[in-house]
Amino acid sequence: MKFIKLVPILMVSAMTLLATTAVTAQPSSKADRMINHLDKDGDDLVSIDEFQVSSRGRERGSLATADRDGDGNVSRAEMQAQIDERSEWAIERFELADLNDDDFLTEEEIKTAAFSRLDKNDDGYIDAEELSAARKPPRHQRPS
Repeated sequence: MKFIKLVPILMVSAMTLLATTAVTAQPSSKADRMINHLDKDGDDLVSIDEFQVSSRGRERGSLATADRDGDGNVSRAEMQAQIDERSEWAIERFELADLNDDDFLTEEEIKTAAFSRLDKNDDGYIDAEELSAARKPPRHQRPS
């Protein structure tokens, strides 16, 4: 009889312990969760090899919107069409990302430019502090 009364108490205690463990095992911030997601080698830093550019819900990845002829690159003409639709800030980002000045953006150039914008201390890694700083809203919102 005493055993039957003890079972619910033990179950509640076990569930409380499991819930506490699950909560404390979660990263403390969104930036920490993102670092954990991207960090493949477990060093709490994101290297250029681990870094991935988000496609933000686009069909085929980060080039799909601008690459209108489907050749896998974004030409200056294709980018100009996108600029006309979006805003002037896109051309500034294009020129910064076109690392070899060939008027085309490759996936690697896009990845490198995005990584460089996040890696504020230029140490070749993105840490949680840099990622958190990048997620703060800008002072002046870009036009959409």
